[in-house]
Amino acid sequence: MKQFPYFIAFVAINISFLWNGLIAQDIKKDAHPGKFYTVEKSYENSNVDGYNLYIPNSCTNDSKAFPIIIFLQGGLGVGGRVDAIFNWELPKELKETRELGSELKELKLNTFIYVMPHISSGQYYENADAIKEIISEVSKNYNVDEHRIYLTGLSKGGHGTWGVASKMTEIFAAIAPICGAAYGIVDYRNLTKIPILTAHNIFDHRVDYNQTKGIVLKIEEISGKKFSQSKTISEVDYGNNDLIFISGEGEQKGHDAWTEVYNNVNFYKWLLRFRKE
Repeated sequence: MKQFPYFIAFVAINISFLWNGLIAQDIKKDAHPGKFYTVEKSYENSNVDGYNLYIPNSCTNDSKAFPIIIFLQGGLGVGGRVDAIFNWELPKELKETRELGSELKELKLNTFIYVMPHISSGQYYENADAIKEIISEVSKNYNVDEHRIYLTGLSKGGHGTWGVASKMTEIFAAIAPICGAAYGIVDYRNLTKIPILTAHNIFDHRVDYNQTKGIVLKIEEISGKKFSQSKTISEVDYGNNDLIFISGEGEQKGHDAWTEVYNNVNFYKWLLRFRKE
């Protein structure tokens, strides 16, 4: 019985440490340079069941208008919860990066609004009308620069980027399909009207590298313009090329051509060059 007060004290001290830890986590969370939102909503004749948003804290009614990046997730983002997109790739990086302090983080976290549509099944390029409606909704509700709307996606989202862009070229100032295929492209001539940065690893065993290579060759043939060729995003001359094709070398890179692109300042600087008049 004499040990009982000591046990209470021990529990009290540990509860105190735990509580202080929770407060610290909350403070850290609140210090994030942006806010995250999930909208669950169905759209007529589509498999879109909602979308996720990242809005920088500096984006207000009185601030400058912010450009939008529409991000289409890979196959892991299809089905399940709408907010599950935050578990992977670029959305996950946005949520886990807490502080500004470098040029990359400033560009990535404090320069763009991100819109991340979610589909319950199927392909993104089958849902272009719903994605267009989402863009309209976000543009009405936030301080958006409607001349600077960009589209990017990886794997299944890469297919979607090619396909959606071919149906909605009037919307996008530039696109960046990553390791995608040509499945949803309705008219290659439409793709000649917009700047394109595309990346695909040569030893990709999930989506054949020749899918992107074939798209690039067709666009070059129709437009008479050549893509600038690079091995990495860091080599890209982003200031002087509207058409860029990054062919990642090395078997170890596999399917993942996106991590390198989304974590390099050249990607965001390239996007910001373009404005839809």
